[in-house]
Amino acid sequence: MTLSIRKASVGEEAAVLSFYEDLIGEMKGSPYPLRWEKGVYPAGDDIADAIRAETLYVADDSGGIVGAFIVNHTQGEGYAHANWLWRGDEAQVAVLHLLAVAPSVQRRGVGKALLQFAVDCCRADGSRALRLDTLPWNLPGKRLYEGFGFQYRGDVEVYYPSTGQIAFSMYELIL
Repeated sequence: MTLSIRKASVGEEAAVLSFYEDLIGEMKGSPYPLRWEKGVYPAGDDIADAIRAETLYVADDSGGIVGAFIVNHTQGEGYAHANWLWRGDEAQVAVLHLLAVAPSVQRRGVGKALLQFAVDCCRADGSRALRLDTLPWNLPGKRLYEGFGFQYRGDVEVYYPSTGQIAFSMYELIL
């Protein structure tokens, strides 16, 4: 597999949304189901906005998109209640959203490559910490984050339209 990670381009909105929607379908009924919902999260407008803002990245192999994520400086409301390590300027905090890897390439280093790319982008823009939230039952994701060096910072109640109000596991990597 030849993996290439790059910013998504204007005009790729449908392909990126299709990647996420296919993933939602593939993960339904798995031991680690997503709580994303087609038409709700991720939504086409969110994907288009992130592409225009140049904050959405995709991983391609010869067969198309096999991974994606958004990295920006937008923390959800629940983030204010987490026990974060970084106590400095919040403008120096980056947040990882919608990290996803196609099941067909899972356990082949794609997730780790996406995380490394995100970290490199964050360091380049002067960020001092990278944060994310994940579902508490996402054990493969938690293993990936912790193996990469992210520190678990507790579970915090967060509301998202696709999940409602539930406790998410919060993670942080000091850069």
